Amino acid sequence: MEHTYLILEDGGCYIGTGVGAPAPYAKDIAKHTIDSAPCGEVVFNTTMGAYHEILTDPSYAGQMVVMTCPHIGNYGSEKGWDEMAQTVPPCRGLIVRDLYDGPVPPGRTGLPQTMDLWGMSGITEVDTRSLTIHIREHGACYGVLVRSSDIMGERESVTAWLRTCPPMATRDFIAEVGTLVTEVYDPKDPIGLRFALVDYGVKQSIVRALVERGVCVTVVPATTTALELLSLKPPVDAVFLSNGPGDPAVLQNAIQEIAKLVGRLPILGICLGHQLIGHAIGGRTSKHKFGHHGGNHPVRENGTGRVFVTAQNHGYCVEPDSLPPETEVWFVNANDGTLEGLYDESRKVMSVQFHPEAAPGPRDARYLFDRFIAFAKGESH
Repeated sequence: MEHTYLILEDGGCYIGTGVGAPAPYAKDIAKHTIDSAPCGEVVFNTTMGAYHEILTDPSYAGQMVVMTCPHIGNYGSEKGWDEMAQTVPPCRGLIVRDLYDGPVPPGRTGLPQTMDLWGMSGITEVDTRSLTIHIREHGACYGVLVRSSDIMGERESVTAWLRTCPPMATRDFIAEVGTLVTEVYDPKDPIGLRFALVDYGVKQSIVRALVERGVCVTVVPATTTALELLSLKPPVDAVFLSNGPGDPAVLQNAIQEIAKLVGRLPILGICLGHQLIGHAIGGRTSKHKFGHHGGNHPVRENGTGRVFVTAQNHGYCVEPDSLPPETEVWFVNANDGTLEGLYDESRKVMSVQFHPEAAPGPRDARYLFDRFIAFAKGESH
Protein backbone atom coordinates (compact mmCIF):
# COMPACT_ATOMS: atom_id res chain seq x y z
CA MET A 1 0.00 0.00 0.00
CA GLU A 2 1.27 3.46 -0.90
CA HIS A 3 1.93 5.93 1.94
CA THR A 4 3.55 9.34 2.27
CA TYR A 5 6.73 9.46 4.36
CA LEU A 6 8.90 12.10 5.94
CA ILE A 7 12.51 11.00 5.55
CA LEU A 8 15.18 12.82 7.55
CA GLU A 9 18.80 13.32 6.56
CA ASP A 10 19.91 11.37 9.64
CA GLY A 11 17.83 8.34 8.58
CA GLY A 12 14.67 9.05 10.57
CA CYS A 13 11.48 7.85 8.86
CA TYR A 14 7.90 8.86 9.72
CA ILE A 15 4.83 7.41 8.02
CA GLY A 16 1.65 9.39 7.38
CA THR A 17 -0.93 10.50 4.83
CA GLY A 18 -0.15 13.09 2.20
CA VAL A 19 -2.08 16.38 2.02
CA GLY A 20 -1.86 19.33 -0.33
CA ALA A 21 0.29 18.88 -3.43
CA PRO A 22 1.30 15.21 -3.87
CA ALA A 23 4.84 14.41 -2.82
CA PRO A 24 7.18 12.88 -5.42
CA TYR A 25 7.77 9.14 -5.51
CA ALA A 26 10.80 8.00 -3.55
CA LYS A 27 12.13 6.12 -6.56
CA ASP A 28 12.13 9.37 -8.55
CA ILE A 29 13.76 11.62 -5.96
CA ALA A 30 17.09 11.69 -7.83
CA LYS A 31 15.31 13.56 -10.64
CA HIS A 32 14.59 16.45 -8.27
CA THR A 33 16.59 19.34 -6.89
CA ILE A 34 16.20 20.64 -3.36
CA ASP A 35 13.99 23.42 -4.74
CA SER A 36 11.72 21.19 -6.83
CA ALA A 37 11.03 18.68 -4.02
CA PRO A 38 9.12 19.26 -0.75
CA CYS A 39 12.43 19.42 1.09
CA GLY A 40 13.78 21.69 3.81
CA GLU A 41 15.20 21.97 7.30
CA VAL A 42 12.64 20.41 9.65
CA VAL A 43 11.80 22.60 12.67
CA PHE A 44 8.99 22.40 15.21
CA ASN A 45 6.64 25.23 16.21
CA THR A 46 4.92 25.20 19.60
CA THR A 47 2.12 27.66 18.77
CA MET A 48 -1.37 26.31 19.49
CA GLY A 49 -2.89 27.81 16.32
CA ALA A 50 -2.02 30.63 13.86
CA TYR A 51 -0.96 28.02 11.32
CA HIS A 52 -1.86 30.32 8.40
CA GLU A 53 0.39 33.13 9.66
CA ILE A 54 3.16 30.62 10.34
CA LEU A 55 3.03 29.03 6.90
CA THR A 56 3.00 32.42 5.17
CA ASP A 57 5.85 33.87 7.25
CA PRO A 58 8.74 34.50 4.79
CA SER A 59 11.23 33.57 7.52
CA TYR A 60 10.29 29.91 6.96
CA ALA A 61 11.89 29.87 3.49
CA GLY A 62 13.82 26.64 3.11
CA GLN A 63 12.16 25.00 6.10
CA MET A 64 9.40 22.48 6.84
CA VAL A 65 7.22 23.12 9.89
CA VAL A 66 6.17 20.52 12.44
CA MET A 67 3.23 21.76 14.52
CA THR A 68 3.46 20.34 18.04
CA CYS A 69 -0.23 21.12 18.68
CA PRO A 70 -1.91 17.84 17.66
CA HIS A 71 -5.01 19.31 15.98
CA ILE A 72 -4.44 21.88 13.21
CA GLY A 73 -6.76 23.59 10.70
CA ASN A 74 -10.06 23.73 12.60
CA TYR A 75 -10.89 27.39 11.78
CA GLY A 76 -9.71 27.36 8.16
CA SER A 77 -7.62 29.90 6.27
CA GLU A 78 -8.15 33.39 4.91
CA LYS A 79 -5.96 35.34 2.49
CA GLY A 80 -6.21 38.45 4.68
CA TRP A 81 -4.07 36.64 7.24
CA ASP A 82 -1.12 36.33 4.85
CA GLU A 83 2.20 37.50 6.27
CA MET A 84 3.90 37.19 2.88
CA ALA A 85 3.78 39.69 0.04
CA GLN A 86 4.05 36.82 -2.46
CA THR A 87 1.17 34.64 -3.63
CA VAL A 88 2.86 31.36 -2.62
CA PRO A 89 4.62 30.76 0.73
CA PRO A 90 8.34 29.95 0.66
CA CYS A 91 7.79 27.38 3.45
CA ARG A 92 8.61 23.93 2.06
CA GLY A 93 5.99 21.80 3.84
CA LEU A 94 3.70 21.14 6.81
CA ILE A 95 3.85 18.18 9.19
CA VAL A 96 0.96 17.58 11.62
CA ARG A 97 -0.66 14.91 13.77
CA ASP A 98 -4.27 15.62 12.80
CA LEU A 99 -5.22 17.95 9.97
CA TYR A 100 -8.85 19.09 10.13
CA ASP A 101 -10.75 18.84 6.83
CA GLY A 102 -14.30 19.73 7.85
CA PRO A 103 -16.55 22.80 7.53
CA VAL A 104 -15.03 26.25 8.18
CA PRO A 105 -16.65 29.68 8.69
CA PRO A 106 -18.08 31.45 5.63
CA GLY A 107 -15.53 33.28 3.53
CA ARG A 108 -12.70 30.96 4.50
CA THR A 109 -11.17 27.90 2.88
CA GLY A 110 -10.01 24.73 4.57
CA LEU A 111 -6.29 24.43 5.21
CA PRO A 112 -5.95 21.33 2.96
CA GLN A 113 -7.61 23.23 0.10
CA THR A 114 -5.41 26.27 0.75
CA MET A 115 -2.32 24.08 0.56
CA ASP A 116 -3.57 22.74 -2.77
CA LEU A 117 -3.88 26.30 -4.07
CA TRP A 118 -0.35 27.07 -2.90
CA GLY A 119 1.08 23.87 -4.33
CA MET A 120 2.46 23.06 -0.86
CA SER A 121 2.98 19.45 0.18
CA GLY A 122 2.20 18.23 3.66
CA ILE A 123 1.76 15.11 5.74
CA THR A 124 -0.75 14.24 8.48
CA GLU A 125 -1.23 11.32 10.89
CA VAL A 126 2.44 11.64 11.90
CA ASP A 127 3.65 10.95 15.43
CA THR A 128 4.69 14.58 15.88
CA ARG A 129 5.54 14.07 19.56
CA SER A 130 8.17 11.50 18.65
CA LEU A 131 9.42 13.69 15.80
CA THR A 132 9.71 16.76 18.05
CA ILE A 133 11.66 14.79 20.66
CA HIS A 134 13.95 13.55 17.86
CA ILE A 135 14.65 17.13 16.73
CA ARG A 136 15.26 18.30 20.29
CA GLU A 137 17.74 15.48 20.91
CA HIS A 138 19.54 15.44 17.54
CA GLY A 139 18.98 18.95 16.20
CA ALA A 140 17.24 20.31 13.13
CA CYS A 141 18.19 18.62 9.87
CA TYR A 142 16.97 18.30 6.31
CA GLY A 143 13.87 16.26 5.55
CA VAL A 144 11.86 15.44 2.43
CA LEU A 145 8.34 14.16 1.78
CA VAL A 146 8.05 11.20 -0.57
CA ARG A 147 5.47 8.61 -1.59
CA SER A 148 6.27 4.92 -1.67
CA SER A 149 4.81 1.44 -1.40
CA ASP A 150 8.30 0.01 -0.63
CA ILE A 151 10.03 2.56 1.58
CA MET A 152 12.39 0.02 3.14
CA GLY A 153 13.89 -0.62 -0.27
CA GLU A 154 14.10 3.06 -1.17
CA ARG A 155 14.88 4.78 2.12
CA GLU A 156 18.67 4.71 1.76
CA SER A 157 18.58 6.28 -1.70
CA VAL A 158 16.40 9.09 -0.33
CA THR A 159 18.74 9.80 2.61
CA ALA A 160 21.72 9.70 0.23
CA TRP A 161 19.96 12.33 -1.93
CA LEU A 162 19.31 14.47 1.15
CA ARG A 163 23.01 14.44 2.00
CA THR A 164 23.77 16.06 -1.36
CA CYS A 165 21.65 19.12 -0.50
CA PRO A 166 23.61 22.33 0.16
CA PRO A 167 23.96 23.16 3.87
CA MET A 168 21.44 25.67 5.22
CA ALA A 169 24.34 27.86 6.38
CA THR A 170 25.40 28.45 2.76
CA ARG A 171 22.00 29.37 1.35
CA ASP A 172 20.74 32.91 0.71
CA PHE A 173 16.92 33.02 0.58
CA ILE A 174 16.50 36.78 0.63
CA ALA A 175 16.07 37.24 -3.13
CA GLU A 176 13.00 34.99 -3.19
CA VAL A 177 11.16 36.62 -0.27
CA GLY A 178 12.00 40.34 -0.33
CA THR A 179 10.60 43.09 -2.52
CA LEU A 180 12.36 44.06 -5.74
CA VAL A 181 10.86 47.56 -5.89
CA THR A 182 10.46 50.44 -3.47
CA GLU A 183 6.98 50.77 -1.97
CA VAL A 184 5.61 53.56 0.23
CA TYR A 185 2.95 53.08 2.92
CA ASP A 186 1.39 56.31 4.19
CA PRO A 187 -0.56 56.40 7.48
CA LYS A 188 -3.94 58.07 7.87
CA ASP A 189 -2.71 60.13 10.81
CA PRO A 190 1.02 60.79 10.28
CA ILE A 191 3.21 61.68 13.24
CA GLY A 192 5.96 63.20 11.11
CA LEU A 193 8.32 60.20 11.07
CA ARG A 194 9.51 58.29 8.00
CA PHE A 195 11.24 54.90 8.26
CA ALA A 196 13.13 53.11 5.51
CA LEU A 197 12.29 49.43 6.02
CA VAL A 198 14.85 47.12 4.44
CA ASP A 199 12.94 44.05 3.29
CA TYR A 200 14.72 40.75 3.93
CA GLY A 201 11.34 38.98 3.97
CA VAL A 202 9.23 41.30 6.09
CA LYS A 203 6.02 40.13 7.72
CA GLN A 204 3.16 42.34 6.60
CA SER A 205 2.04 42.79 10.20
CA ILE A 206 5.30 44.62 10.97
CA VAL A 207 4.55 47.17 8.26
CA ARG A 208 0.98 47.50 9.58
CA ALA A 209 2.17 47.97 13.18
CA LEU A 210 4.34 50.92 12.12
CA VAL A 211 1.75 52.51 9.83
CA GLU A 212 -0.97 52.19 12.50
CA ARG A 213 1.27 54.27 14.78
CA GLY A 214 1.51 57.06 12.21
CA VAL A 215 4.90 56.22 10.70
CA CYS A 216 5.34 56.61 6.95
CA VAL A 217 7.13 53.45 5.82
CA THR A 218 9.27 53.25 2.68
CA VAL A 219 9.94 49.56 2.01
CA VAL A 220 13.14 49.08 0.02
CA PRO A 221 14.87 46.00 -1.45
CA ALA A 222 17.47 44.15 0.61
CA THR A 223 20.14 45.20 -1.92
CA THR A 224 19.66 48.91 -1.15
CA THR A 225 23.01 50.47 -0.24
CA ALA A 226 23.78 52.77 2.67
CA LEU A 227 24.34 55.65 0.25
CA GLU A 228 20.94 55.06 -1.34
CA LEU A 229 19.26 54.99 2.08
CA LEU A 230 20.96 58.21 3.11
CA SER A 231 19.94 59.81 -0.20
CA LEU A 232 16.23 58.95 -0.06
CA LYS A 233 13.86 61.82 -0.81
CA PRO A 234 12.16 62.76 1.37
CA PRO A 235 14.84 61.80 3.90
CA VAL A 236 14.15 59.11 6.48
CA ASP A 237 14.41 59.41 10.25
CA ALA A 238 15.45 55.81 10.86
CA VAL A 239 16.30 52.55 9.12
CA PHE A 240 14.28 49.48 10.11
CA LEU A 241 15.76 46.05 9.33
CA SER A 242 13.14 43.36 8.89
CA ASN A 243 12.90 39.73 9.79
CA GLY A 244 13.89 37.13 7.20
CA PRO A 245 15.15 33.59 6.63
CA GLY A 246 18.52 31.89 6.83
CA ASP A 247 21.93 32.41 8.37
CA PRO A 248 22.76 36.11 8.89
CA ALA A 249 26.48 35.46 8.41
CA VAL A 250 25.81 34.64 4.74
CA LEU A 251 24.58 38.19 4.11
CA GLN A 252 27.98 39.88 4.09
CA ASN A 253 26.98 42.61 1.64
CA ALA A 254 24.04 43.59 3.84
CA ILE A 255 26.24 43.60 6.96
CA GLN A 256 28.78 45.90 5.29
CA GLU A 257 26.08 48.36 4.21
CA ILE A 258 24.50 48.39 7.68
CA ALA A 259 27.93 49.04 9.21
CA LYS A 260 28.20 52.19 7.06
CA LEU A 261 24.96 53.47 8.60
CA VAL A 262 25.90 52.83 12.23
CA GLY A 263 25.99 56.10 14.15
CA ARG A 264 24.52 58.12 11.27
CA LEU A 265 20.85 57.18 11.55
CA PRO A 266 18.90 55.27 14.21
CA ILE A 267 18.85 51.60 13.17
CA LEU A 268 16.07 49.35 14.43
CA GLY A 269 15.71 45.61 13.87
CA ILE A 270 13.56 42.55 14.41
CA CYS A 271 14.79 38.93 14.22
CA LEU A 272 17.16 38.68 11.22
CA GLY A 273 17.45 42.47 11.34
CA HIS A 274 18.58 42.17 14.97
CA GLN A 275 21.19 39.57 14.01
CA LEU A 276 22.51 41.72 11.15
CA ILE A 277 22.86 44.66 13.54
CA GLY A 278 24.86 42.39 15.83
CA HIS A 279 27.26 41.57 13.00
CA ALA A 280 27.45 45.18 11.80
CA ILE A 281 28.67 46.46 15.19
CA GLY A 282 31.33 43.74 15.43
CA GLY A 283 29.50 40.79 16.96
CA ARG A 284 28.94 37.26 15.74
CA THR A 285 26.07 34.79 15.60
CA SER A 286 25.80 31.06 16.24
CA LYS A 287 23.24 28.44 15.29
CA HIS A 288 20.81 26.99 17.80
CA LYS A 289 20.48 23.22 18.02
CA PHE A 290 16.79 23.36 17.10
CA GLY A 291 15.89 27.04 17.25
CA HIS A 292 13.09 29.02 18.85
CA HIS A 293 9.80 28.68 16.96
CA GLY A 294 6.49 29.36 18.67
CA GLY A 295 4.26 31.81 20.48
CA ASN A 296 5.14 30.96 24.08
CA HIS A 297 8.78 32.01 24.58
CA PRO A 298 9.46 34.09 27.72
CA VAL A 299 12.01 36.90 27.59
CA ARG A 300 13.27 39.00 30.49
CA GLU A 301 14.02 42.70 30.19
CA ASN A 302 17.27 43.53 31.94
CA GLY A 303 16.99 46.50 34.26
CA THR A 304 13.28 46.10 34.99
CA GLY A 305 13.18 42.33 35.43
CA ARG A 306 9.84 42.22 33.61
CA VAL A 307 9.09 39.02 31.69
CA PHE A 308 7.12 38.99 28.44
CA VAL A 309 5.73 35.99 26.57
CA THR A 310 6.73 36.39 22.92
CA ALA A 311 6.43 34.92 19.44
CA GLN A 312 9.71 33.73 17.97
CA ASN A 313 10.98 32.17 14.78
CA HIS A 314 14.73 31.90 14.41
CA GLY A 315 17.55 29.39 14.30
CA TYR A 316 20.47 31.75 15.06
CA CYS A 317 21.36 34.09 17.93
CA VAL A 318 23.80 36.91 18.61
CA GLU A 319 26.60 35.95 21.00
CA PRO A 320 26.60 38.57 23.81
CA ASP A 321 30.30 38.21 24.61
CA SER A 322 31.15 39.21 21.04
CA LEU A 323 29.49 42.64 21.28
CA PRO A 324 31.29 45.92 22.05
CA PRO A 325 31.45 46.80 25.77
CA GLU A 326 29.13 49.79 25.26
CA THR A 327 26.34 47.62 23.82
CA GLU A 328 23.67 46.76 26.35
CA VAL A 329 22.02 43.35 26.48
CA TRP A 330 18.43 44.53 26.59
CA PHE A 331 16.52 41.22 26.71
CA VAL A 332 17.49 37.61 27.45
CA ASN A 333 15.57 34.41 26.91
CA ALA A 334 14.18 33.26 30.26
CA ASN A 335 14.51 29.59 29.25
CA ASP A 336 18.07 29.32 27.95
CA GLY A 337 19.65 32.71 28.64
CA THR A 338 20.35 33.58 25.00
CA LEU A 339 20.38 37.20 23.90
CA GLU A 340 16.97 38.49 22.81
CA GLY A 341 17.57 42.22 22.38
CA LEU A 342 20.33 44.81 22.30
CA TYR A 343 20.63 48.56 22.70
CA ASP A 344 23.52 50.92 22.01
CA GLU A 345 22.80 54.64 22.28
CA SER A 346 26.25 55.67 21.05
CA ARG A 347 25.81 53.65 17.86
CA LYS A 348 22.10 54.51 17.55
CA VAL A 349 20.97 50.87 17.38
CA MET A 350 18.05 49.08 19.05
CA SER A 351 16.80 45.61 18.17
CA VAL A 352 14.97 42.51 19.40
CA GLN A 353 15.23 38.88 18.41
CA PHE A 354 11.56 38.09 18.97
CA HIS A 355 8.43 39.33 17.12
CA PRO A 356 6.60 42.14 18.95
CA GLU A 357 4.04 42.50 16.14
CA ALA A 358 2.24 39.47 17.61
CA ALA A 359 1.15 37.73 14.44
CA PRO A 360 0.78 35.08 15.71
CA GLY A 361 0.35 36.34 19.29
CA PRO A 362 0.89 36.89 22.17
CA ARG A 363 0.69 40.69 22.39
CA ASP A 364 2.85 41.32 25.46
CA ALA A 365 5.63 43.03 23.51
CA ARG A 366 3.65 45.20 21.09
CA TYR A 367 4.61 48.26 23.12
CA LEU A 368 8.12 47.91 21.68
CA PHE A 369 6.99 49.58 18.46
CA ASP A 370 6.36 52.68 20.58
CA ARG A 371 9.87 52.30 22.03
CA PHE A 372 11.28 52.07 18.51
CA ILE A 373 9.46 55.25 17.54
CA ALA A 374 10.66 57.09 20.64
CA PHE A 375 14.22 55.99 19.91
CA ALA A 376 13.95 57.25 16.33
CA LYS A 377 12.84 60.62 17.75
CA GLY A 378 16.01 60.75 19.81
CA GLU A 379 14.38 60.02 23.15
CA SER A 380 16.56 58.09 25.60
CA HIS A 381 16.16 54.36 26.29
